[in-house]
Amino acid sequence: MKILLVNTNRYRTPPVPPLGLAHLAGALRGTAHEYRVLDLCFSDDPAAVIEKMVRDFSPRVAGLTVRNIDTVISRNNVFFLDDIAVMVRCFQRLGVPVLLGGAGYSFCPEGILRYTGADWGIAGPGENAVVTFLDIIETDQPPAGTVLDGRDAGVPPFHQAEWPPDIDLLRYMNERGILGFETQKGCTESCPYCPEGIRKITFRNPESIVSELSAAADRGFTRFHLCDTEFNQNLEFCKTFLTTLIGTGLEITWVLYMKSSPCDEELFRLLKRSGASMVTLSLPTGDGVPGNASDICRFAKDCGIKIAVDVLVGLPGESIDTVRRTIETLRAIGPDTVGVNSTYRLYPGLAATRRIMDSPEERTYLTGCPVDDPDFIRPVFYNRISVELLREIIGDDPLFTIEGFERTSNYERV
Repeated sequence: MKILLVNTNRYRTPPVPPLGLAHLAGALRGTAHEYRVLDLCFSDDPAAVIEKMVRDFSPRVAGLTVRNIDTVISRNNVFFLDDIAVMVRCFQRLGVPVLLGGAGYSFCPEGILRYTGADWGIAGPGENAVVTFLDIIETDQPPAGTVLDGRDAGVPPFHQAEWPPDIDLLRYMNERGILGFETQKGCTESCPYCPEGIRKITFRNPESIVSELSAAADRGFTRFHLCDTEFNQNLEFCKTFLTTLIGTGLEITWVLYMKSSPCDEELFRLLKRSGASMVTLSLPTGDGVPGNASDICRFAKDCGIKIAVDVLVGLPGESIDTVRRTIETLRAIGPDTVGVNSTYRLYPGLAATRRIMDSPEERTYLTGCPVDDPDFIRPVFYNRISVELLREIIGDDPLFTIEGFERTSNYERV
């Protein structure tokens, strides 16, 4: 069966190479199914490009990836699903049913399926699931609205990413992009505001990861961004991967996200030797800064690794005094940059969302689209601490950046 894998992400500040589609291409390689990749990131006329590809390739199904619903930050928010819905209708008018997937799609599978009008969806890991779904379609077309849970399709095989020539990686790099890779899927944390938590962790084989990085380096790409939710879910795995990478002598630079624990000094020494140049530290909110954050900054500075901190403040129940203490503590431990956000985007089914929606007082702090949609497809934001108050707390310290006014990545700030 022919499937067209489509990158719908046209956000370009910076553009993000579609790693998920590259892994799907790796999973489809060697199967009975034929695939092509259509990258619409740099397209000025997606409808015309879609029509030409359908005419030339004649796919039985189009697999569209939804990387994000919107840009998450409230200020200068960009909403992506209307653009994707137009693409869905374009394929359907040409007689090609649409299968949705991707990280953003998995936040609210049924709701996004309804909003875009797509035919089917895959929630969660897609490598095994897309092959399973295509096998099903060949014999018995599923009813409209079917969503397959990728976790039911077996343990993700983590096929190596296949970057087909249809994806112009050099153009991505020339426009401030950076190539991604992953070492694991999932996150065991249960942050009340994050839709990525409470999931089983599955780890890739370190040799396979290094092989993928080596293949990209052979093509001249030596700068990478780790796409794991948080790298240090398991310290033993982290050190095994880093030791394997160091052992190859591969000369790359890469940036990553970490949480505050588990962590030790040896991890940072290995990160430095592996080519890691910057860590974005995600800190818990509402209880102040963890005690080991100072140690993490010291480990990083001793190794010559830059540290950026992401902190969300002002969630329900958090006091202004706690916010002030958080800012003062971060000022004292001295990371290289701190991004502060006091606005939370609501997602369905999360603890913070339930607490806000169940409280008439907390609902007064909501902004954005009307909150009559239980799926929160169009963004609704919770904000108790104004930008003016944040600026008063932060002062004119250049260490801090209030998120939403700049369209840059942490690795560009430092």
